[in-house]
Amino acid sequence: MTTGGTPRVKSADRTVELLELLAAIPDRRTLVELARDLGIPKSSMHGLLHTLVQRGWVETDTGGSRYGLGVQALRTGAAYLRTDRAVRRLTSVVDWLHRELDTTVQLGRLVGGHMVCLLTREKADVRPMLRTGWSSPAHTTAMGRVVLARATGDDVSLARMLPASAALTPAALDALRHDLARTVERGHAVDTRLTDLDHGTGVAVAAPLTLGPYDAIGVCAPADALTEPQAHEIAAAIRGAIKAGLAGRL
Repeated sequence: MTTGGTPRVKSADRTVELLELLAAIPDRRTLVELARDLGIPKSSMHGLLHTLVQRGWVETDTGGSRYGLGVQALRTGAAYLRTDRAVRRLTSVVDWLHRELDTTVQLGRLVGGHMVCLLTREKADVRPMLRTGWSSPAHTTAMGRVVLARATGDDVSLARMLPASAALTPAALDALRHDLARTVERGHAVDTRLTDLDHGTGVAVAAPLTLGPYDAIGVCAPADALTEPQAHEIAAAIRGAIKAGLAGRL
């Protein structure tokens, strides 16, 4: 297998596939189950798991027969947030909005057609759009759509920005284009209803292009309490906080 003419390393591929699988499932799996799910010989899976357990990337249960992610995965994820320029600059903005608006506030990033939640400051009774570290097809959340609106407004094909799993019908794609056009006009995206993906509702504004071209800040709100005037007020608060935060005034 090659990428851009350069051969890919089979063992590295298997390692990444295993870690991604463990990250995607809620329960620990046995060696046999993991080998079956990934199509890897049990002998190869045994060696791979042994190495990853020794390095802290994978942990076992008390019986040593079921495997899940290890603490090294958490350390690496935390290092990503600690060293990312946009996250460092926008954390104070998220914190300020959380305190001032007394609600759940999030920072998300568009990656491969999905919106990934990088940071959350949560209020107990206000559901977030996404849980930290979770992802969802970009068009299903306000944070994702506000970034899509900006990206597709720069002549980038919308179809190329969506994950292959989206499989939208022509009618749904037209409706999404209409929503993105409205998002460009008002400068923010809005979710005013709960979706079948169990997301929260809220308002999202894209981060400055110079800081995070695929990042957005979302302020969450109760599903039955978000009116259009309130959405405009929240969007203005987000933009003001971003400006103040980048100027070092928060």
